[in-house]
Amino acid sequence: MKKLFLTTLMVILVATMAWAGIGDRFSNINLTDKQTVEFPGLTSDPDGNPAVDKVWLFAKNDNLYMERDTGEVILIYNKSDWQPGAKSYYVDGNKLVSGDGTSWESAYITFAEAVTASNAYISSTANRQWATRNLIYIKGDDLVATIATLPEKCDVIGVGSSDNYPYACIRGNHAPVNGKMGCRFYNVRFRPAASATIWTLASTTGGGLEFNHCMFDANYGAFTAPSAIDTTAAQFVVVNDSDFIGTFSGDVIDIGAGSVNSMKITGNRIMGGANDGVVVTDTTTIVQGRMGLIADNYIQVAGVTIDDGADSTFNVIDNRCISATTYGAGSHVITVANAAGNIVVAQGVAYNIPSTTD
Repeated sequence: MKKLFLTTLMVILVATMAWAGIGDRFSNINLTDKQTVEFPGLTSDPDGNPAVDKVWLFAKNDNLYMERDTGEVILIYNKSDWQPGAKSYYVDGNKLVSGDGTSWESAYITFAEAVTASNAYISSTANRQWATRNLIYIKGDDLVATIATLPEKCDVIGVGSSDNYPYACIRGNHAPVNGKMGCRFYNVRFRPAASATIWTLASTTGGGLEFNHCMFDANYGAFTAPSAIDTTAAQFVVVNDSDFIGTFSGDVIDIGAGSVNSMKITGNRIMGGANDGVVVTDTTTIVQGRMGLIADNYIQVAGVTIDDGADSTFNVIDNRCISATTYGAGSHVITVANAAGNIVVAQGVAYNIPSTTD
């Protein structure tokens, strides 16, 4: 239930941002009256019938809050935590003619245009823009793009819907290598344009790449991605509160050799992988105690759910795993000395890892 409401919060946030003009205009929002928003089907009654969860949105001190019908008040946007960008850019994949990207009415029609504009602004030294953070809003059906360069120090925020999903969608296979750091994706659905890994990350990708409340879909037409994310010496990567769906044919998240400083794979739902889940496939390293973290994930795959590589570079905590294979190395490789509170179900039998003792 907690994860359901966390997901709901992000949907509310993104919808409200598009409606209210959050970005460089956030400080001008005036919600003196509570705004009612209903989300049918997000909850259900004891018989499984869709119900309606009604919430109220209101602003106070430049923060955005949600009040549920139970009276519970939850902070969903803290201006000091998620700073509006120095510049905001807009991408509408359904437009026919590209504009200057400064509003929905004059939006760019490709993601690459927005990346170029944002990076040009961040690289300017005139007003010390290198320490700011831009915003790129994207919407449309599938935005077909091969992302070779990330927008540096920028939040990419998906709004609207694509097909049945409340995400903007980018279709392509991406291997950015231009060293652009600090990019964060929110509410974006990714699917492949070929039978290849969706995101390939390397030491030259740029540190601090984040995926928050995103979706990774293994399948598009005849194409099936082997992996959603494949990393090699990519540092400070965060994959949080995201869904991985479809029959990925290899490791859903493959962690290769090299530094994994402060990598976090947390709060995700990996369902239906035809092979393995989160797997370290080569020797990984950290410095200065910057342990990686694999925590609070729900993983259901055919084979290995989690393999931490036995390098003592990841803490593995509170994961819930289901494997179709027999218990043992085929269902998981979790270093007990760096683990706590994990449950692995192998062919219908549950095991605690580490095992509990009196």
